[in-house]
Amino acid sequence: MKTLVVAHVYYPQLWPELAACVRNIDGERDLVITYGDEAAVQGARRDFPEARFLKCENRGYDIWPFLAALKSADLSRYGVVVKLHTKRDIDDAVRFEFNHAVYNGAAWRNFLLGFVRTPEAWRKTRRLLAKSGVGMVAERHVVMRRRDVPVSRTKESFDAAAEFLGLDPKTVRRSGQYVAGTMFAAKSAALRPLLGKELTAEMFEIPAGHMTETFAHVMERALGLSVTAAGLRIVAFNGSLRLRRAWYRLSKLIRI
Repeated sequence: MKTLVVAHVYYPQLWPELAACVRNIDGERDLVITYGDEAAVQGARRDFPEARFLKCENRGYDIWPFLAALKSADLSRYGVVVKLHTKRDIDDAVRFEFNHAVYNGAAWRNFLLGFVRTPEAWRKTRRLLAKSGVGMVAERHVVMRRRDVPVSRTKESFDAAAEFLGLDPKTVRRSGQYVAGTMFAAKSAALRPLLGKELTAEMFEIPAGHMTETFAHVMERALGLSVTAAGLRIVAFNGSLRLRRAWYRLSKLIRI
């Protein structure tokens, strides 16, 4: 399977870390680097002169650039799509905790890149994707279910994504999943239900902050739900989601 790697570069200081992850993706691959500011990709042009560089309007954070890259590619040529981007640190003063993990500082980015952080990790990711029924692979700490997320506006974004894709709301409420932070490897077939919808830059707001729900957040959920619409599932790169959730329920009982 040929791999399409889409890397969005917004924070140039984080590019060397992302470049190392791209190099771990062996085998036949094409690289598309999306950006809004030419200065942000000077390092990327030196490291991967063979890549295709796609300038995108700064809308929808990393979501619209990714979708624009897919819309401009012939997905029939690829078995796997990898989505990466330069994810900034979370302020150390903010303690963001979920799924029994603390996500502040660089921790969230480290979780997100886990599936491709080393050559061995990438080989494991490829083995998981080769399995029947698997549509997407991501680090277990960032795979979220609708019924597990604590914030009501996030649930509303799930429901809006389900409506956009024409999925049964009851199914989504019971088993809908997405990858928070949107770094993953997916079979191209798992993304086709979403790419079959009309999507334009104008549908995405220009970012005004990171704590408000936007159409980009709806599409973040829709990327996960597209896997469901394709009849496939998201699997954790490094551990059982079922086991993690069982431990979460048990820990709540112990605290009681």
